[in-house]
Amino acid sequence: MQSTQTKSQTESDKEKESNQNWKTGLLLVVLSLCFIGILVRLFIVQVINSGKYRALARKQYESRIELKPQRGSIYDRNGHVIASTINSASFAVDPSMVQHTHTIASALQQLTGDSASIWEQKIRSSDKSFLWVARSNLDRSSILDTLQDIGLIRVTEPRRNYYFGNAAAQIVGCTNVDNQGLSGVELALDSVLRGSSGYMVMQRDGRGNLRPSVDLPSAAASNGKSVQLTLDMELQRIAEYELERGIADARAVSGTIIALDPSTGEILAVASSPSFNPNRPQQASQETMKIRAITDMYEPGSTFKLVTAAAALEEKTVAPADTVDAHGGIWKLSDGYEIKDTHPLGRITFAQGLEQSSNVVFATQSMKIPDDKFYKYARDFGFGITLGIDVPGESSGRMKKPREFDGATKFFMAYGYELAATALQIVNAYAAVANGGVMMKPYLIKKVFGEDGRETESYAPQKIRQVVSQQTATTLTELLCGVVERGTGNEARVQGMRIAGKTGTAQQLEDGKYSKQAYTASFVGYFPADKPKVAMMIMLDRPQTDIYGGKTAAPIFRRIAQQWISATHMEGISDTETKTATLPDSVSVPDVRGITVENAMTVLHQNGLRLNNHGQGIIAQQTPLPGKKVLRGTDVIAEYRVPTPAIKRDSIEKAHADALRPDVRGMSVRRALAVLHAANVKVKVQGSGTVVKQTWAGGGKEKSCLIECR
Repeated sequence: MQSTQTKSQTESDKEKESNQNWKTGLLLVVLSLCFIGILVRLFIVQVINSGKYRALARKQYESRIELKPQRGSIYDRNGHVIASTINSASFAVDPSMVQHTHTIASALQQLTGDSASIWEQKIRSSDKSFLWVARSNLDRSSILDTLQDIGLIRVTEPRRNYYFGNAAAQIVGCTNVDNQGLSGVELALDSVLRGSSGYMVMQRDGRGNLRPSVDLPSAAASNGKSVQLTLDMELQRIAEYELERGIADARAVSGTIIALDPSTGEILAVASSPSFNPNRPQQASQETMKIRAITDMYEPGSTFKLVTAAAALEEKTVAPADTVDAHGGIWKLSDGYEIKDTHPLGRITFAQGLEQSSNVVFATQSMKIPDDKFYKYARDFGFGITLGIDVPGESSGRMKKPREFDGATKFFMAYGYELAATALQIVNAYAAVANGGVMMKPYLIKKVFGEDGRETESYAPQKIRQVVSQQTATTLTELLCGVVERGTGNEARVQGMRIAGKTGTAQQLEDGKYSKQAYTASFVGYFPADKPKVAMMIMLDRPQTDIYGGKTAAPIFRRIAQQWISATHMEGISDTETKTATLPDSVSVPDVRGITVENAMTVLHQNGLRLNNHGQGIIAQQTPLPGKKVLRGTDVIAEYRVPTPAIKRDSIEKAHADALRPDVRGMSVRRALAVLHAANVKVKVQGSGTVVKQTWAGGGKEKSCLIECR
């Protein structure tokens, strides 16, 4: 029995030992698998994904900083800077750190027009640590610059500055807050002007501060190239001012001017109104940013008679002195249509038919020219096709092909209907005649040069084709001079200088019918006629005081021509004409102190001067001083004051309020009060007339100033 118990105990011990061995083995297997797993994971981390984890580690102690390039400048043909890049202050906030939310919101209300409550809500509700509140396109950032708040972040950013304001705005274009081209040349040459960004890798210390290191990689930014345009900003400013004046006089909806050099095709000026300020692109609309002279199509009316006359003279179907029949002002077609003249005419010469702009004469003369030849002349003059100008948006216009002509198409085309053209196409056709029958390709980009000033690209004039012979072009010039001297273009006459040109008055289509109220009035021509330097097109949309181009557009042409020859001392102009048209080379600087910046710009522009630093507010001081004689085109540098926001005063506001103390000595009482009130100054006045002395008082919550006048 004892033997049996011993045997049973032995078996039990063996079973326990077996279980223990099994557990030990299982543990060893698990440990081995874990070890293998760790080895595999280490292999993956240290070998396969080593680059990924090195990059993550570098992010903790290194930072890659973008180095932004400097955008290239834009110049006019005479080297005047039109656009360049300057450093400007932008502002953001860290909502979790802002201490004076209401103060910042109130300042932003003055800048943007959005209510302070909206800005307070934006700041308080944001879960970001960086919230933009005022980018560099705002001129009055100085309001924010006076505030002291640890949550207000100041950032220096490059900002595009357009020195001539609205002048040439559509053709030059503008950029967004990130300096990317949005329109015009800025868009067309964005890749040239923009340059390419660089970078610098910096190390971050334990406190999070970035420090440069020579051992870390870097790449310098490549600054953008600069561009010289064919524009002449003197002519551009004259054109824009006279266009605005002409639109106001005619009570027109809008207007367009384009001028070019007939011998080269260089665009000298392009103006459209309404316009926009490229320094504030966020306030512009697509309509005001369009280059209307190349994008908008219209039925040209009588300005297209140049093509019909050129075809008839070149094909020798008529001569200037030939007698033609104007049918008493009405010509009835077989299909029931009637072609009418404004003034009934009988038998006249072809030259008189052009001078008096007879639709009947030109419709009847078109009968002598085969459809395909008439179409060829129109196409050769650049209608129905793009001319290839180097800015975006050019329209080809519309023109029927000969197979699409019906019985009356050519008759109506002969005097500018049943086709659509752009102002560029019209002026370029006249420029071809001015250039002896040779059409040049219109272009705007003259040169491209690098940061070192070395020219990298240049663009030369390109001949497109010989449209008509030299003889025909000379004859046409004489006929067009007759239009100005004796015909419908009489209002474009300039004493002592011959001008060749043609008026146009075209009904506009509205709801598929020609309107009796909506017209396009135009005048196109070139001067001096004997040796043309400028070809120019003036177009007014829906003038109200008078529908005829000879009465509304031609006077604008005359005034621009007079000022242009005076400003450039154009060769070949007689002394009589120069005396008639000359504006003095020197002007007296007007007093713009105490008026708004926008009004000051207008006053200075009217006097042939320009405001150097554009902003918003009240002009406090100016250089040169009022009354000083300076050359036309001189920059007036103005110091302006921005009205202090009416917000709750605290120590921050006190610092802002005490920052400005305008000097108003020498100003009239009225101007002095305007400047001081803009700076939130309490004013006491003694006497009347001109301020001879000012005394400041108060250093607490209010500034006050005693001004003594005589």
